[in-house]
Amino acid sequence: MRALDRWQQEIESYSAGCMVQVRVETVENTLRIERAFPGRSVVVRLLRQEEFVRQLVQAHALTVNYSGDEGAFHFILLNQARARDWEGMEEALLAHEYGHVWLAVQGYRSPVFAANCLATAAGDIVQHILIREETARRGFDYKAFWQRTHDAWIAGEAAVEEVPVLDSCGRLLLVAEWVDASLAFADSSWENRGSYFRLLESRHPSLRPLAEDLAKWLRGRNLWDRGEYEAVLRHVAAELAQVL
Repeated sequence: MRALDRWQQEIESYSAGCMVQVRVETVENTLRIERAFPGRSVVVRLLRQEEFVRQLVQAHALTVNYSGDEGAFHFILLNQARARDWEGMEEALLAHEYGHVWLAVQGYRSPVFAANCLATAAGDIVQHILIREETARRGFDYKAFWQRTHDAWIAGEAAVEEVPVLDSCGRLLLVAEWVDASLAFADSSWENRGSYFRLLESRHPSLRPLAEDLAKWLRGRNLWDRGEYEAVLRHVAAELAQVL
């Protein structure tokens, strides 16, 4: 049995919900999903929400933990428009999303979804620390996928002379990525780490103090302690609110 399958069984043993992978295709500016799967009506409602779709198209995947009249589900929505990014590394991407679900069923809840990306950014900053530890413990190499996508971002960004103008959502998500890189590659194991930070600092200098302060404040905290986890989530969300 694959390690992912074992993890899914473990997750579902802690939860009344079942895990469902949904591949979201974009065809002629229309989102398409499979015709039948458990909880499909829930996903259809989500994909009719403009703000939810706006965040999905910026991500490789989004995780949704749902409980309602239709039942209990843990959806992993894969943005197929970016499937080339994870070619050959789909297991690593899925393991990361399993990590989000695993934290939820263990009682480490993520903030309630909000239109302004604040909840997504705050949840990612805090949860990714635990997910990196848990996926590594289970033998998944998420860092290789992360490095590949960010190497591609560096190449694409460096080729554009004009600095892109980011809305508040874009700035929040960029801060989250900045903090992720600072914490995940503090040992300089990523060859292009320096290039990544230099590019960020030159193009988005106003975000540097917040990103660096958050990374410094988060180092060494015991987020497996649920009380600490909740307190850290509140603090990170409050700090990120400055961007809004």
